[in-house]
Parts: sequence; structure tokens; C-alpha cells
Amino acid sequence: MTFHIRAMLGRMRAAIGVRRWPLLAPSGRARVAGLVLAALLFTGAGAQVGYGWATALPDNAVLRVGGTVISQAEFRHRVDVLRALYGLRPPQHGPKREKFDADAAKSIAVSLILERAAADRGIVIGNKRASDTLTRMIEEQLPNGRDGYVQYLSNQGIAEQDVIGEVKRQLATSALFQRITSSVKPVTGDEVRRVYQQRRDDMVRPERRHLRNIVVRSQVQARNILKKARAGTDFTKLAAHHSVDASTKRKGGDLGMLTADQLAKNYADAAFTVDKGSFFGPVKTRYGWNVGQVVGIEPAKQLSFNDVHTRLEAELNNKRKLDTWRTWLGNQITAADVEYADDYRPANPDAPPTGAPPR
Repeated sequence: MTFHIRAMLGRMRAAIGVRRWPLLAPSGRARVAGLVLAALLFTGAGAQVGYGWATALPDNAVLRVGGTVISQAEFRHRVDVLRALYGLRPPQHGPKREKFDADAAKSIAVSLILERAAADRGIVIGNKRASDTLTRMIEEQLPNGRDGYVQYLSNQGIAEQDVIGEVKRQLATSALFQRITSSVKPVTGDEVRRVYQQRRDDMVRPERRHLRNIVVRSQVQARNILKKARAGTDFTKLAAHHSVDASTKRKGGDLGMLTADQLAKNYADAAFTVDKGSFFGPVKTRYGWNVGQVVGIEPAKQLSFNDVHTRLEAELNNKRKLDTWRTWLGNQITAADVEYADDYRPANPDAPPTGAPPR
């Protein structure tokens, strides 16, 4: 259920968010945005509000934006909720933990700035709208429905209002983004074609392979399974009998069509160096010892202008809007004159976060 909740919220971000298109990106695994993006929208009840903000920060404060002070207790609560909702794992100590805390503090500051900017423009998401949106998400995307969702919240030790708050902030920032970027002019057809010519060499659909896989606990067992597969035993039956991957064993270990970048590197190195019909392994991953089979190969393909036109146009329009948004947001952050406690001050406090807000 943990995976389903996180995936559900992630799909909401994707549904209303600026999308990346991996076919247009350089080869290699896409870098996942860090906490600044994950926490960009995250604010919540419990902030201590005061009006003597020209004085020094209170001893227990992390930051202050205008008259709103975020205490250390509130900061920890927000990080805990993000951990539960998105699977964030803060480092335990040392320089990495210090950077994590500074990034988290900046993210909270930015979220408060966005919340105020939305309110100033009359953008307010009511509890009912957010609750109705969440209910639809639960009904459509969670296999165990509301009962499983309630159990998940109990297991994670978070309140439903925390989830409602995240949905409200996603919807509000989406509306704010639309408002700020509404005057951005779309790209022309000539501009799209020019960019295509400039980036044509990067516009290649990478090789994909149709893979089957069996995961077991020990290397010895994996070797025995590989030996049986090479001797002619049906791979799907071996998967159904031996694999510990419940999500694929009923499908004969079928993983579908995948690119190398979608796989752990050592697994991809093995899977993408053998011929169609071949078996490979054993390969150790965090899930166990793997034995695989290459069912089919789809070669890399150069994409034509017609293949990419619609998505390239959308990407370029999104980039224009994102550039406008980042410029506006950078000005808002500078004007807010955020105060940070020494232990939480980010390296570049006035720079806008990377990544795109929900749309």
C-alpha cells in the first residue's frame, strides 16, 4: 500500500505537471529532482505566527518568512510527512544531513512564499475540492480503496489532513503557475523545426528489449535455474515456480519492453549484451539474485520530425513557461528576505528551485 499511495500522489503531479520527454534528453538515467522539488509545495498547519519579525529568530526557529516562523518541531513534522508520502530518506548525520536540512528549509520557505502569492491573487483551494480530488484518486488508483488508505495513514503515523494539505498545495500552485505564465507566447512551427534540426542527433528512440526475469534469494539457486533454462525447461514455468517477485511470477517473469536506463546498471549490462532468445545471469541486485531471458529486441530508431513534432512543441512551450515562472519566483524569493537559522541556511537562498511546479 505504501507504494500505491506514493505512486498515486506522483501520478497527480504528473497529471497536472510539466512533463519531461526522455526521448529528447541526452542518453543516461534521468536525474531525479531532490527535496527542493519534492517539498516545493509542502506547507501545513502549525506554523508559529508572530509580528515582531524584525527581531532575532527565536532559539527554536528554523526560518522566518515575513511574520511566519517555522519551529524545529514543525520542520521535523513536515519532513516526516514528506518521508511518508514520497519515500524521502533523510541522511542520518554529517555534511549530507546538513545539506538535506538546508534544502528542506529552503523548500518550506518557497512554499510559504507561493502560498502567500496564490492567496494575494485570490487563489484558494477549499477543503471540499481537495477532499473530493483525493477521494477520486483513492477510488480510481488504490486497489484496496479507502480502507487500505486509512490503514496506510495509521501505519505511517500521519493524519489525513496532511495528505489533504498536499493536494491543496498542488492544486493551488498549479493555478498560480497558469496565472503567471498565461501571457507567454507559444513557439512557432519554424522554431520547432529549427530546434529539431539542431537536436536531431539526440532524437533517437533507444534500443528496447523484451525481458523475462526470475528473482531468487541465493546465487546457488539462481545458477541451478539458469542451468535448467539453458537445458530447455520452460522459463515461464520456472518463474511461476521459483521467483519471489510476486508482481511478475504469475506472468512468467515478464518485464515487458525496457531500455537500459530503466534497469540497474549491472543488470542492464548483462541483459543488453546477449542475443535474442538468450539467457543471462545470475545478476545480483537489491531484490535478490536474477536470471533473465531476452524475448525480443527493438533496435534504436532515429525519430523523424513528424515523430517528434507534437511532443517537441509541447516541450518548448513548457520551457518558455518554466523560464518565465523561474524568473518570477526568483524575484519573489529575493523580495521575501527569508531569514534562516545558521544551521539551516541554504547555499543559494535567493535562487529559485530547480524543476517544474504542478500544472
